[in-house]
Amino acid sequence: MPNIEDVAFSRLLRLSNIWDIGNSGSNSSFINGLSRMTETDKIIRVVCKSVSFENNAYNIYTSGPFKNNVFTWEILFDTTYSYTINEPGFYTAQQLIDILQPVIEASLQAITPGMTLTMEIGEFSKKIEYSTDSNLTVLHIDAVGSLNPFLGNNEYSPGILLGFPYTSDSLPNLAGLQNVYVNSTTMAEGNLVDGDVENHDILAEVPVTVPFGSRVNYESRDDELDSVNYESVRNFDSIKVTLVDINNTPIELNGGNVIVVLKIYYL
Repeated sequence: MPNIEDVAFSRLLRLSNIWDIGNSGSNSSFINGLSRMTETDKIIRVVCKSVSFENNAYNIYTSGPFKNNVFTWEILFDTTYSYTINEPGFYTAQQLIDILQPVIEASLQAITPGMTLTMEIGEFSKKIEYSTDSNLTVLHIDAVGSLNPFLGNNEYSPGILLGFPYTSDSLPNLAGLQNVYVNSTTMAEGNLVDGDVENHDILAEVPVTVPFGSRVNYESRDDELDSVNYESVRNFDSIKVTLVDINNTPIELNGGNVIVVLKIYYL
């Protein structure tokens, strides 16, 4: 059986939100028109060669599918309090501590005047530690707030009493994006199967290893990876691309250009 390179032509195809004709309103989901390109007729294989975008995704959202801006706690056993962060953005654990500590302390002082709360990142554990200077009021850190798990609170804490700090049960999870998937229902129908035996229209998986605000530059080094082979020829007048997370939820990058380069093989 001949190699595909011996029976087909090939060319690189660059797609970008710069040329979006879909007016989606999101820079991470776009459609590029290809109706005048002979190279996009009789396609038999597509390889995702490279992907680049700005890592501008927030780790705190105030709306939408990633909403996680409410922190909750309890005083004694029956009074629940919450605080809502109103500005979406990329926050460090220390920035969130600086916001939450005085608010939680004020709620304690409303019951026990003069009571103080210490809330800091442990020197060795690197987890958030809480302690108070009074055993007259019992503070519980909740596990049900949408922000609580991101600060390492996955379980309802025991009472935080005088001199005995409570350490969150896990490390803060504020890294933001870790993996981005290039979704294209046009070109990659059912190309990925996950552990739940569900099909996903994924052209490539892009690891995010740069900090917030830096540009992600991914390049495939192997044509056997990040490729889609078609049983019969395909013709494309347009291509839609969406960057999604592991749950197939579109990601909002909050600015910046997305560039996807495909290598297309055609007859």
